[in-house]
Amino acid sequence: MKVDIKNIGPCEKVLTIDVPLNLIQEEFDQFYEYVSKRSKIPGFRPGHAPKNIVALHYKKEAHDEVLKQLLSRSFREAVKEKGINLIGTPKIDEIDFNDQKLKYNAHVEIRPEIKIENYAGLKLKKYVEQVDQKDIQDVLKRYQEAHSKFEAVENREIQVGDYIIGDYVLEVDGKEVERRNGEWFEIREKDYLENFSKQLLGANVGESCKVKIKFPADYAHKEFVGKDGCFTVTIKEHKLRKLPNLDDDLAKEIGEYQTLAELTAAVKKDLSQQKQEQAETELERELLTQLIKISKFDIPQGMVDRRQKALVENQIQQIRMQGAKEEDVEKQREQMAKDLRDEADRQVRLSFLLDEIGKREKIEVTASDIETRLKLISERARRSFDEVKTFYHEKQERLDSIEQQIFNEKVIEWLKGTANITECKK
Repeated sequence: MKVDIKNIGPCEKVLTIDVPLNLIQEEFDQFYEYVSKRSKIPGFRPGHAPKNIVALHYKKEAHDEVLKQLLSRSFREAVKEKGINLIGTPKIDEIDFNDQKLKYNAHVEIRPEIKIENYAGLKLKKYVEQVDQKDIQDVLKRYQEAHSKFEAVENREIQVGDYIIGDYVLEVDGKEVERRNGEWFEIREKDYLENFSKQLLGANVGESCKVKIKFPADYAHKEFVGKDGCFTVTIKEHKLRKLPNLDDDLAKEIGEYQTLAELTAAVKKDLSQQKQEQAETELERELLTQLIKISKFDIPQGMVDRRQKALVENQIQQIRMQGAKEEDVEKQREQMAKDLRDEADRQVRLSFLLDEIGKREKIEVTASDIETRLKLISERARRSFDEVKTFYHEKQERLDSIEQQIFNEKVIEWLKGTANITECKK
């Protein structure tokens, strides 16, 4: 078999593969022998029809099946013969095939030669933010607000800090674009829609108020950005929020706490854990950034393209879930792709680095590791372990994804274990 190789990029090659006649004839013979034994051809017992008669009846089927088998077989042999460290699946084109010849091109991506040394013992700083009294009070205040009650206000004009319940109609460019009933409004000093609350101050239940605003640059409906809008708000109810006392009774209402002191201690512990986790996340990001800085290698741009596309689609899906219109979503696609290119490059580069370091340090994922992870997933998803296990074992790519995730985590933990980490206060 003749194989010519052309380099078209640092990690990309085109293999021109010329399959010898004897392999082609061998595949055709095998196909016709198989079909002859299983097909019914008029005038012949199964398995006794001459080859030329079988070929006459199954010409197209022979062409398609033999080509399929030859492409798979010849490509595998070519890659093995040339010692190509292949990534992913090839792109096949320029196929020239009949019963006497087969020649085609296979565009392939190859694993880069990764150059990295001194990855053990990296010098890192871990910035841990301390929990202060304000952090604790902020959480307790949110608990108060969550357990607050709303009381009707009578014989008083609306002022800052009040809440109103009302119906509204929104007009843009003189046309109605939205109508809602029974909406809650908090009367604030500062609003997202600038001066919205100020135009309701002094009003009373039963009144209708014209509230004029200009839509900000980050407004969800992009078609309104920069335009003037007018809300006609009809006030139905006037409410005042009453916060409960921050005491033992509130602590008992919130959860399994007997005193405010117990609740406060639990809040402090949770905040401390959150800040530790955040510090750990930032530490890992710094570690991975340093790995990239001390390494040198090219990566297949096709992989970056695919990762970039996946990141864009993920972000677009999130925007859709927020209620954005399809035309607005599509307008953002090109800019998203530009913004996410560097991140796609970073993720692909890190996947090679972690894989290389894991192999060098003989890091492995065991069946026990996977079992433990599936148990954790079942607990978090509140599903039975058997249900989760069945789901991941149904498709190999699901298990592969879990295994890769665990592998990366173990490599990162190994790197952190060897690193020289200095804890610093923020």
